[in-house]
Amino acid sequence: MGEASKLFNGNTDQTLIGRVTPTTEQREFLRQQWNDLADHLKQALAKHGYTISTWLQGSYKYATLIKPVHLGEEYDVDVGLYFEWDDDQDVEPTPKQLRDWVQVELLEYEKVCEELKKVEVPPKERCSRASYIRQFHIDTPVYHLNTDSDVRRLACISGKWEHSDPKNLYKWFKEAVSSDDRDQLRRLVRYLKAWAAVSFDEAPDSRPSSILLTVVATEAYQELWAQRFIGLADDDALVAVIKKIHDRFFDERKVENPIDKNEDLNRMSSEAWDGFLPRLAALQDIAERAGGAEDEASAALIWSEAFSFLMPLPETDQVEMVDENSGRAVMQLPEVEVKVFTWNPRRLVATHRNEVPGVAKDSALSFTIVNPHVVPEFAMVEWTVRNEGSEADQQSDLGHRQVGMRLLIAEEHTAYVGRHFMDCVVRLNGQVYAVRRVPVTVRDVRHVERNPPRPPYTKLQSLFRRRR
Repeated sequence: MGEASKLFNGNTDQTLIGRVTPTTEQREFLRQQWNDLADHLKQALAKHGYTISTWLQGSYKYATLIKPVHLGEEYDVDVGLYFEWDDDQDVEPTPKQLRDWVQVELLEYEKVCEELKKVEVPPKERCSRASYIRQFHIDTPVYHLNTDSDVRRLACISGKWEHSDPKNLYKWFKEAVSSDDRDQLRRLVRYLKAWAAVSFDEAPDSRPSSILLTVVATEAYQELWAQRFIGLADDDALVAVIKKIHDRFFDERKVENPIDKNEDLNRMSSEAWDGFLPRLAALQDIAERAGGAEDEASAALIWSEAFSFLMPLPETDQVEMVDENSGRAVMQLPEVEVKVFTWNPRRLVATHRNEVPGVAKDSALSFTIVNPHVVPEFAMVEWTVRNEGSEADQQSDLGHRQVGMRLLIAEEHTAYVGRHFMDCVVRLNGQVYAVRRVPVTVRDVRHVERNPPRPPYTKLQSLFRRRR
């Protein structure tokens, strides 16, 4: 079993799958909104004389939807609209006509739906988009469904028809593996989408599409039938899938649509592809190192290179790296002083060491390593915020990271009630030397609690293996 298995999908307070999967409340809200929109459009568009049907598609349908992971990002829900007619029709509407009809009704719906904040104008080439107040949007691709041949065509705003069959592609995905393995496959797709969500900020055009990751992950997972037969932990399965995807893409960039061999699902430009491959190679290196880790803490810290603030760390307040040969700590742990200020005007109200047991919302926090002599020269210091709780979820603000050479100070602001972490990780030449976890408990109060009970955290030792 993988060393970080329970941090991926185990019975712990924080797991990777839990941090990236929408809550039941969030899924219900999405479901209600797309149902209401679909009902409105079917009724309003019926005046044009065609039978109208809808079909939910995309990540929500596949059950691989992940939360937005950065503040300001949105969920993406796809609801296909199908205008039905057969081969006997003498005159048929053009693709642009269909798109214009749908756009008009969306703009009308915007006037009566309180949760809908705007309809994008002009519409996109392949869909219209309606953005809602709770960090999500609904895309409405429009199709002609031939009721004689059961063939579907996507209507593009430029006036062309595009062959597209999302229903059959979903059927392929659902039948790709047995029902016993399908849940794990869906989790693996979510992990890869989470990696893509945090790894391409500086190269957004190189970020792989959801359907591309879904297809290549599914085809890689199908090849693991022997390992699946004896049982695979999620992190072990992810290591194996990443290796297969890496080897595949470094050999051939084309990804055939499983139901239409003439369609290449990899639509990246050459420049975008050149930005994608190095990040995939880095992911492969991370997966190999994590797969060889000796303990949970080491594995989690390695995986955090790929998943950043999304990857939970063990429930501890400090991780001491111990040399595998001598058994001695390779570095003294950093001591982190936290100064608490009111936000406006800025006034110092409290000082803590290695934890903030109680602090008000809308406070300023200054984190400082007060024993800087323990930080090696040229060491990189990472300050990673891992937010938890319903308020952070509702704002799609799961965390962020600052990295710098001997970055001894980090400034933050409290915004969400709950228990959060500021994790200070010291790395030298890519290897972790020490970790200090600073728990921060934010309360919905106007004052700072000075001496609440200290939470029962412990020190965790992790094996340090020098690279050769």
